Amino acid sequence: SSVGIDVNDRGGWLGHEDSMSSGRRRCGQSARRYLKKRDFQANILISRIQKLLKDYERRLEGIESFVYMHCVGIQVEKHCSKARAKALSAWDKRTEISTAINVATKKKIPKLVSELKIKLDNLPQVSHTNVIRAKESHLTSKTLKSELHKLANRRFGRAQEVSTERVIAIMSLWAKHEESVAIEEVKALGAAIQEVEHSVQSADLNLAFDKFTMVQCDEDIRPDGRRISPVRGRS
Repeated sequence: SSVGIDVNDRGGWLGHEDSMSSGRRRCGQSARRYLKKRDFQANILISRIQKLLKDYERRLEGIESFVYMHCVGIQVEKHCSKARAKALSAWDKRTEISTAINVATKKKIPKLVSELKIKLDNLPQVSHTNVIRAKESHLTSKTLKSELHKLANRRFGRAQEVSTERVIAIMSLWAKHEESVAIEEVKALGAAIQEVEHSVQSADLNLAFDKFTMVQCDEDIRPDGRRISPVRGRS
């Protein structure tokens, strides 16, 4: 051009389709090809990882449910234990008061008998049958708790193994993708560098050297790279 700037684009950085026919190289196309290779199949990778993560999330929810099974067994056994203790305590109190009523009746103490009967009426209506049933329920809850714990432990161990496999699958998928992309990226980068090397001519190097020399002269830079500062007089 009239201002001394080369607008011929011999390197083909603007990406002309007729670069080779017009004597231009394909630097622009090679650079864009390299960028495409770098992001190659990234969307597919993300989609596959999302599927694996969703499956992994379901596995974690399963593990949480097995932990919940442990808690259910513990709470059922605890509830039945409290119910048994409460029934047995009430039965013992009713038995003691009934015995006291019999003793007071034999000794002919009607006032004490009346007071004891009032206390007996205020106690929960618990029979010996209720106590036996509460005991049986407690024993059954212990068995249920044990079975739930065994089942939960087996399922938990299997779910944990599968969840670990899913994590390994995610890492393996990612690593294989990065390896594949890296190989293609190196090839594309090599081709782009080769295009740039072919596009550079000796005249370009001479021109760049001349411009660098002019900059050195303007900046008063010494050969060792230090700038020469002007000597100033003292005020």
